[in-house]
Amino acid sequence: MIITTARKGADVLEEKALRFSLELAAPFIRRSEASVQDLIQHYDADVLVTGKGKVTLYSKDGGEPFFYHPNSAMFRVKQFQKTNYDPLVAAADLSKGMLFLDCTLGLASDSLVAQIAVGKSGRVTGLEANQTLASIVRHGLGSWQDGSASMIEAMRRIEVLHAHHKDYLQNLPDKSFDVVYFDPMFEQHLSNSTGIKALKQFACHDDLSKQVIDEAIRVSRSRVVLKDHYESDRFNRYGFHVMKRQHAAFHYGFITVSK
Repeated sequence: MIITTARKGADVLEEKALRFSLELAAPFIRRSEASVQDLIQHYDADVLVTGKGKVTLYSKDGGEPFFYHPNSAMFRVKQFQKTNYDPLVAAADLSKGMLFLDCTLGLASDSLVAQIAVGKSGRVTGLEANQTLASIVRHGLGSWQDGSASMIEAMRRIEVLHAHHKDYLQNLPDKSFDVVYFDPMFEQHLSNSTGIKALKQFACHDDLSKQVIDEAIRVSRSRVVLKDHYESDRFNRYGFHVMKRQHAAFHYGFITVSK
């Protein structure tokens, strides 16, 4: 991968690009008049472009570019604040002050809803196995400006870590988090969102294993929660109680951990 700037305002954006270059150990290339496609062809590499408002990752293999956007979370946050109900919050039985570990961060939509639910006294930690995605989402959560003051404040509180959930869970003490959450890539992916399509080509696609679920149960104080396609056999395979949602293409399941 190489790091560059948008063509407009390149001089101002160079410092930002250099920070990403240092963080990701990827070379910085001055943009000049080259197009992104020119850079991809010349360097045979993915290209991360730092712009004024967003940071965008272009794959050398084509497909949708990836950038941070809260996606459906903005609507979900508004609904939760209005109705005090969200299916994830219900499945995780979240309340103020709880500690929530999102093992499959993605665009952090679920983490954002969880952070609203656990409040200022709670904490959400999100794990992303792809370091570049982790950096882009961390930057997005720290710089996004559109939305209510409570949503923006919640974004700033989410801790984003570059880590694979299996390794991270294995190194945690028992009962470290109240809730451990998984949202693995569905084999039958349903979203028409451009952001999700872009995420899918860069994200980790490792399947869940019994070892990982056992580690999650060890680490959790309350529940382990899984979001998956309604046809997935992971719910039965690992013993999740399923909260079926009529007409929904995905369900939430949970395992209640013994105190």
